[in-house]
Amino acid sequence: MDYEGPPDAATETLLAEIEVMVQGHHIKEHPLVGAIHRGDASREALRGFVRQFYFVGPEPNPRPQCAMFAYAPRDPLIDELIFEDLIMEEGAGAQSGTTDHRVPFFHHCEALGLSADDVRKGEPIPECRAFNNWRYFLPLQGDWLGGIAGVSFIEGASAKRNDLIVEGLVLHYGFTPGSTELQYWELHSSVIEEEHGDTAPKLIRKFARDDRTRERVRQAVQASIDLQWLAFDGMYRAFIDLDSRYERWR
Repeated sequence: MDYEGPPDAATETLLAEIEVMVQGHHIKEHPLVGAIHRGDASREALRGFVRQFYFVGPEPNPRPQCAMFAYAPRDPLIDELIFEDLIMEEGAGAQSGTTDHRVPFFHHCEALGLSADDVRKGEPIPECRAFNNWRYFLPLQGDWLGGIAGVSFIEGASAKRNDLIVEGLVLHYGFTPGSTELQYWELHSSVIEEEHGDTAPKLIRKFARDDRTRERVRQAVQASIDLQWLAFDGMYRAFIDLDSRYERWR
């Protein structure tokens, strides 16, 4: 693919540093993921998790990506990677041949005894609210490249996290591989989710060609990794540790 010039050494160094950042604090290693994978989380804890995860993943998509697309330059690579691969997949299941990704998520919630209204009308814990707000912050300020970098790298990492969640749901909670109730997690464990993780490197190689832009990208990725981890920390405290601070969200 033509990136309008030879590879930029500083940009390649940034991408290598980001890979170390992602792997060094990979979300698949979070204790909450481990609790689900081992079957240590109660079904009530699972219900709490999915009510809050809604605000971390399904609820905002694809609105922030639409803001990124609006602010991004007119370019065929932008059309392909942001509009076709992200917006149309999250909003309509165009690549996977499914539907709006919230639909299979609500099927999963229903299998746990939660209606779509139960989930939609819930209140995010502070950590999940902060992460949800962050998803919008950079795109709505016009920093489309920082916004896509913050989303893409954690989405690529989430495929491995979701592999572990799927294994746990099948082995310990009675879910069936290939079922409607498991489709959301299987879809987000798939090659499509991993390809979303390739979006940012391609765009960074083409558009992050100066030190200021590269630093904005680095800071966006670090903040996204940190806020996602903290959102999972909050869910662990609320539904595994049963911390009294989170009583109103249980």
